[in-house]
Amino acid sequence: MKHFRFACWVPAVAWLYARSVVDRYDGWGAWAAAPLLLLPVALSALFVGVGLLIISRPQTGRPGGWDWIAIGVSSLPLLWIALRLVTS
Repeated sequence: MKHFRFACWVPAVAWLYARSVVDRYDGWGAWAAAPLLLLPVALSALFVGVGLLIISRPQTGRPGGWDWIAIGVSSLPLLWIALRLVTS
């Protein structure tokens, strides 16, 4: 889990970078650059799945609060997409 905590920020940073690239374009250019956002969302789904698998495996103790925080940080792009789908 230590390595997961170290890498959990990667999807969120990739999302911020992809958003900054897409925001540079106007009109149809933004639509053409929008597929760049798919990679951080897929990476986020992968990290959330791996994090839940790590937490759910039998171990000696209960998962700590930092484990859930790491999963929450890695799920930020998914949560952003879900929020946008619900509110629009």
